Amino acid sequence: MKYLSALLLFFALFLASCDPDPTAADEYEIRNIIYDISRDFSWGEVDGIMAHVHPDFRHKGMYSAELRQLWLNRRGQYQLLDCEISEVEVNYDRAIVFMTMTFQAADATYSYPEPETSGDASYFIYEGGSWQLHGDQTWR
Repeated sequence: MKYLSALLLFFALFLASCDPDPTAADEYEIRNIIYDISRDFSWGEVDGIMAHVHPDFRHKGMYSAELRQLWLNRRGQYQLLDCEISEVEVNYDRAIVFMTMTFQAADATYSYPEPETSGDASYFIYEGGSWQLHGDQTWR
């Protein structure tokens, strides 16, 4: 009976130590990347944003060079970016971030939902030991 009790206790401890949400670490890393993008945008560091972009980025026919220009254009128009993440959907080595992006300037504020509006900062792939922006991989 002692053996059975000890075995049940060991099994209960083993189950308690298992991570109930195996995607929690992935979601945390992706949320940090979105935070980094927001911070780099506000600091005018487009290179910092682009450091999170996968070499094979493609989104609605846009490649990384066009993405860089898009971020430069946004930075020319707005000074601050705030991203409010509502959900990170992780599916193995792919993820989609659902958020509201709010760009702010001295005279204007523009908010829109992602990935519904543009989506260029919503699609991720896990490769090479880290999550990277990958785009939706579609042609326009």
